Parts: sequence; C-alpha cells; structure tokens
Amino acid sequence: MKKHSANDPDQQWFDEAMGDAIARFDASHSPGVPELDAFERLVQARKREARKRLWRDLTLFWLTACFVFGSMAWVLERNWIWFAALQVAAAAGGAGFVACNFGRRTWSKWKS
Repeated sequence: MKKHSANDPDQQWFDEAMGDAIARFDASHSPGVPELDAFERLVQARKREARKRLWRDLTLFWLTACFVFGSMAWVLERNWIWFAALQVAAAAGGAGFVACNFGRRTWSKWKS
C-alpha cells in the first residue's frame, strides 16, 4: 500500500510495521518461471494438435463433399424434384452443423 506523499505519517507507520512481513511474504511466494524449453514444447504440441485436427476436418469435408456430389449426380439423372430436395436437405444439414458447433460458444475475455 503506497500513498502518493512520501512524508505521510500513516505511510511511514505502515512501512515500519508491515514492511518486513510483506518482504518475507513476497520472497516466499514468488512464482517459479518455467524454462523457455517448456514453452517451446507446449507451442510445438499445440501446433501438431491443430495440424492434425485441420487435416482430419479437411478429410471429413472431402468425404462428405464426394458423397453429396455423387448423390446429387445420381438424383439429377432421375428427377429434378428429388435433386432440389437433396439440395435443401444438404443446406439444412450444413446450417444445423454450423449452429451446433459454433452457436453455443461463449467468448470470454482474458483474465489476468
């Protein structure tokens, strides 16, 4: 607790009475700072995890796209009404997927 004026008697009393205890408390509770290697390993692990997740999502996207386009090509040869129905179903499914994955996500501010 520091006040603005250095000649304040309350500040002098506080420094004399509590200064040593506060210094001991600060010395015994100082946080340990990890080594730089630990941070680098953490970053590399996160990058690897993100890369794996992106490749998995890309693979699922391409498999789904192949299935949808194959189904559309098959339906298009048969009937235009079923083709339109398949398009609407695919759009509704995509919108539902986006709503489920990104709709409930609440963003919080960084707290330090």
